[in-house]
Amino acid sequence: MVQSVNSQNDSDLFSVSLVAFWVKGSITMDDSFLRVNMPNTILFGLLPAGKTKDSSPLSGITNVYTSKSYKLGSIILGAILIMVGLAMFGASAFAALIALVIGAAVLGGGIKTSFTYERSGIEKTIEFPFFEASRVDGLENQLTQKLAQFQDDRNVRKQSELTRQQSVNNTNNVVNAINNNGNANTNAPADAGDFIFCSKCGNQLKMGSVLL
Repeated sequence: MVQSVNSQNDSDLFSVSLVAFWVKGSITMDDSFLRVNMPNTILFGLLPAGKTKDSSPLSGITNVYTSKSYKLGSIILGAILIMVGLAMFGASAFAALIALVIGAAVLGGGIKTSFTYERSGIEKTIEFPFFEASRVDGLENQLTQKLAQFQDDRNVRKQSELTRQQSVNNTNNVVNAINNNGNANTNAPADAGDFIFCSKCGNQLKMGSVLL
């Protein structure tokens, strides 16, 4: 028999099968990751078929949505089996009960609720029985809000970093301007009054120079 996933919060647990409704997996999320831990089943959820585990960073999730699908063939076949089961009650109650259970499982299996999220361009889809539809919709809304909050926080961090970098650049520009101004004053040419002309050769000499 398939075993359920353990979780500290029952609201994170979702049934994976219509017949074996007690078999559950978990989908949890925090401020950084979406974590999926769902058992895979076959034969109407009665037999185990591996497990789906995935941890996706919110930064890599680009889309999330839910959908409802109806498999007409399964619905019709399930309805036929249910009618056959009802007709068999007069002959064999046990056989009729088996037919009714199988018919209900097939019919219910034709109504699916899917939860899909896209990570790095790759879609990942998880199917649930129809009675989990409202909770799956709530999961979509919760994840959408988490993604919006994550994007807002990231934009704030980017803006803060940009503001800090601009402040550093402005400070550096002011310091460079002060240094350049000091260098310009140091290297500035002397005033004309600081020079005299030699009476013998006519050359320009700096004031205070010693003539030999």
